[in-house]
Amino acid sequence: MKSFAAMTIAALCASTAVSAAPAPAPAPRAPAGAGTGAAAPIVVPPLVYTRRVLKNGMTIYAMRDPKAASVSLYMWYKVGQRDDPKERAGFAHLFEHLMFKPTRNLPQGAFTYMSTIVESANATTLFDDTLYTTTAPANRLETLLWLEGERLKNLVIDQANFASERDVVKEELRQRIFAAPYGRILFKLIPGFVFSTHPYARPIGGTAEDLDKATLADVRAFHEAFYRPDNAVMVIAGNFEPAQLDAWTDRYIGSIPKPATPLIQIPPSVEPERTSPRLVDAYAPNVPLPALVAAWVAPPEANMDSAGIDVIEALLTNGAASRLNRVLITDKQLASSVVTYNFDTRDGHAFAIVTTLAKGADMAAARSALDAEVARLRDTPVAAAELASVKNAMLGAALSDRETPAGRVVLVGDGDVLSGDPAHDDKRLAAIRAMTPADVQRIATRWLSAQRQVTIRYQDESQRPAGYTGDASTNQVAAMGPIVPPATRTPVTIASEGEREQPPGPGPQRRVVPPIIEAKLANGLTLVSARSTEVPLVTLELVIAGGDAADPAGHAGLADLTAALALRGAGTRDAAALAAAVGDLGGRISAAAQADATIVKITVPAANADAAAALLGDVALRPGAAPEELDRERRKLSDALTVSEKQPVQLALRVLPAALFAGTPYGAVATPRSLAAIDAADVAATRAKWGPRGATLVVTGSLDAKQAAALAERIFGGWRGGAPAPAFTASAAPHRIIAIDLPGAPQSAVIAALPTGPRSAGDQRALQVANAIVGGGSIGWLSKEIREKRGLSYGAGSQIDMRRGGGFVMAASQTKTASAPEVLDLILAQFARLPANPPSAAEDAERSEFVSRILASQTDRTAGLGDYLAGLVATGTPLSVARAELSPGAAVSPAEIAAAAKRIDPATATVLVVGDSKMWLPALRAAHPNVELIDAAALIGK
Repeated sequence: MKSFAAMTIAALCASTAVSAAPAPAPAPRAPAGAGTGAAAPIVVPPLVYTRRVLKNGMTIYAMRDPKAASVSLYMWYKVGQRDDPKERAGFAHLFEHLMFKPTRNLPQGAFTYMSTIVESANATTLFDDTLYTTTAPANRLETLLWLEGERLKNLVIDQANFASERDVVKEELRQRIFAAPYGRILFKLIPGFVFSTHPYARPIGGTAEDLDKATLADVRAFHEAFYRPDNAVMVIAGNFEPAQLDAWTDRYIGSIPKPATPLIQIPPSVEPERTSPRLVDAYAPNVPLPALVAAWVAPPEANMDSAGIDVIEALLTNGAASRLNRVLITDKQLASSVVTYNFDTRDGHAFAIVTTLAKGADMAAARSALDAEVARLRDTPVAAAELASVKNAMLGAALSDRETPAGRVVLVGDGDVLSGDPAHDDKRLAAIRAMTPADVQRIATRWLSAQRQVTIRYQDESQRPAGYTGDASTNQVAAMGPIVPPATRTPVTIASEGEREQPPGPGPQRRVVPPIIEAKLANGLTLVSARSTEVPLVTLELVIAGGDAADPAGHAGLADLTAALALRGAGTRDAAALAAAVGDLGGRISAAAQADATIVKITVPAANADAAAALLGDVALRPGAAPEELDRERRKLSDALTVSEKQPVQLALRVLPAALFAGTPYGAVATPRSLAAIDAADVAATRAKWGPRGATLVVTGSLDAKQAAALAERIFGGWRGGAPAPAFTASAAPHRIIAIDLPGAPQSAVIAALPTGPRSAGDQRALQVANAIVGGGSIGWLSKEIREKRGLSYGAGSQIDMRRGGGFVMAASQTKTASAPEVLDLILAQFARLPANPPSAAEDAERSEFVSRILASQTDRTAGLGDYLAGLVATGTPLSVARAELSPGAAVSPAEIAAAAKRIDPATATVLVVGDSKMWLPALRAAHPNVELIDAAALIGK
């Protein structure tokens, strides 16, 4: 599920600059691709598991981690999009939704019940399988096993549930494919033109037309045919006793009988080898910048050439040192972004490179440059140093992937389902370690040849030639898919209250809060450390006060540009050399401005922590971006703004700060005009304010407090200068309802922001619980009313955006255009309902536990805990809050929740409705006569 994140660029008159410590004397710049030369070997522990096959045919893998506080249970059903029945494209996806609906013993719905016990729960329909994921406190493992057995054998499939989820799925298709400017590329064009006869040619997610043809009998037949124990793989990882796990598994899963009817046998499919290249021109509404796609059929997952494609993907697009980023974005300035799609699939899906052009860039030039880089892989062996750096980065990412039970679970399950080997990922990593330049060249020649390439030029609908229909796939997808026999079992119904089996309760709590240590160096730098794992990983986050709110008047976006430039050269390294050095260490680095701070972050294997800290020190203390980098980063940010102008949610989020915090440091938003006003002297002045007295280093992972302190002193002890950002309080604007017209938009965004005051106000926990009641997860009131009851949106919820000087609760939903006024009224009604009809004490307690579990899920990784602590630092929140919020059973009283509920008053809301206003403005005005129709450019000062 995508999260909503507002872009808030503020303006504040700068104080007099204070010089930072002088930079060292100029030294020869490291060549592009140069690394640190000091990287320690990266050791990735192998996957360790046990395997059982139950009498009913289900395969179960178990991975014990006695030090974990959580347990992850993932369930794969070997039915995916490729198995959708004939003329029922989208059925596997639809059924993924239905598996969260009521069961015989859970009339409220499986997902509603899950939301009361888990840290996270989700599902995804893939090409070859459907995956259901749950992570919960370790003391809930028995409950999870009962739950999986319950929804496998006792799912209630009735007309009401079928119809409501079909509407939700259709909204999801509209949102992901038709409302997103580039959604058609992944969901329709790549499958439709890369494949011709293989079932992968069907549109991803199916079609609304096929879903509308479906009947309840079709759905029941699909369930009976594919949702059975002998078609499933379960993987469990976390803190459990093996004997107890086996007993529970036998009781709740092994007791489900194996059906007497055999599994449907679907003949294997092989896509014919393409022998000549294909060029497709495609068009869609509201495409802000043209895009270019190059795609090939990739190797099957079991073929170890797939590991070579992973290496090629990293060589081309992983970080600033990657080839396509350097050529297309940095050197030739032809692209604003380059991404890849590289799916793990049983038969080999597409490997696709998607390039969004820079504003004004020539499509032919971009295509020529892209094709030349792919040809270079085929024609010239990659340099050994470049390959080594890329492999180290991949191994470091693999170590991070295996940090948590959830990360390990998915590797074993995918290995079994997609390649037939649960140890497949270990073998994949071994293949990556052993890969030579000659191997990469061979794999590129075999799989990325010119004759196998499909090229798609994607432009706005206004550019379509009259009568052109060449972007409509002619594949005979209607004939694809099995014919599923009718269901024979008696449908399950909800049991009467006296007959229902109750889920098992929790065992003893096992969560432990890591010690959070705060110290201060002699130069004023604050150090926060938390030894959170024994996995050899470390995250370092340098939090520098200021951020967007410190931008001078008329220069909104300065902090964003300054953060971006921090990674475009540091010390003696240019951007590519810096990225290569991070890759050598097996690390990942980022820099971003937030409302109140700029945060530079690096995560590496612990053996390379010292070298990573040295790089972080270069980034913070010794800026080295070349003068031309400013124009490049300005152009990239301007292109991102252009793309946001065609997307209802993104445009609303961009405009929101200007409406909510008008006239305050949080209210200025970056525009092409404000970005154009920024010069190198402005960036230098901002960097001069960076100093230890306004900065905090957050260290999480496997280092203890003593090691963290020594590292901080060694790298940052000599840092001087800088000036802490001045404190301020931002008053929110009075209640407004603003409409913004986006002609032709297929969906509309509705956002309501309710001001709350700053993060450090002291009642944050109560506010979190109140927000969870209204908009937290599937049982939040917003989801219940908008998605579940009415099918008006794929998602609706709320979150808290807290800043040092003021914050707000933001509710958001994207809906079919005509429904925007109804969705707005439902959002406002739920917030009004909170103080008027407060929940029961039991509901308050459940939502408090929900907040605790969500936070536990967000902080179970080294990097996640670092992000959480850095967020507290940025908003001026005492670390005592972290100790309280992370503690098991942290709770608040109903009185505290009631007081917090009064702070989120819909009468104070700033509302934005963005979309094709001719479809909803009359109805919106009838309900809210004070609505203002405002041009977005006028609101943000474009």
